[in-house]
Amino acid sequence: MSANYVFREIDSLTKFLKVLLGLGVWVAVVSLMSSIMQAKLLYHGSFTEAEVQSNYTREQMIWLFRLALYLFTAVMFGLWIVRANKNVRALGAEGLRITPGWAVGYFFIPIVNLWRPYQAMNDLWRASHNPSSWAATAASFILPAWWTLWLLTHFLGQMSFQATMAAEGLVGLQASTYVQMVSHAVDIPLSLVAMALVAQIANAQKTHLHTST
Repeated sequence: MSANYVFREIDSLTKFLKVLLGLGVWVAVVSLMSSIMQAKLLYHGSFTEAEVQSNYTREQMIWLFRLALYLFTAVMFGLWIVRANKNVRALGAEGLRITPGWAVGYFFIPIVNLWRPYQAMNDLWRASHNPSSWAATAASFILPAWWTLWLLTHFLGQMSFQATMAAEGLVGLQASTYVQMVSHAVDIPLSLVAMALVAQIANAQKTHLHTST
């Protein structure tokens, strides 16, 4: 093991993160169903003030819960990424392209956040499965799948926000609602793939810890 880093188990953090991601799947399904209800309401074109208020209240409550869950999950995912990156270095991995801190920090820097976080996760996955020869280890298909879904859901999220802010009249509201539906639908496989990704990395690190001690 590297003398500069100490291995700390991430089983508990991984389980908690998977619970949050699983809850994210449930919230995405609920959000999708709510958007479908809104689309049906807008499709008919005639609705009462009570129906509008009920729809608005439901959508706002779901949005607030989604936002709180997203922020909490992001914090936990960031902690998990840093801890997992330190662990592979403790297991002997050397020459990784991105430090544990920047593996999270790059998510917040425009332009470079389109590829650097993926490089960090790619290195992490390979180093977790083969710390001593990670650079020669082939990456799993789950990595590009996760990153493609990640980029897609954030692109759709921005589209949904912009469409909602710019929506004028019934047609505009219908268009923004359809974008919301697609965005919620993509959130479901993203959370499922993320759950599998963190589980694979955590299990690989545990395996190498036992074989190296």
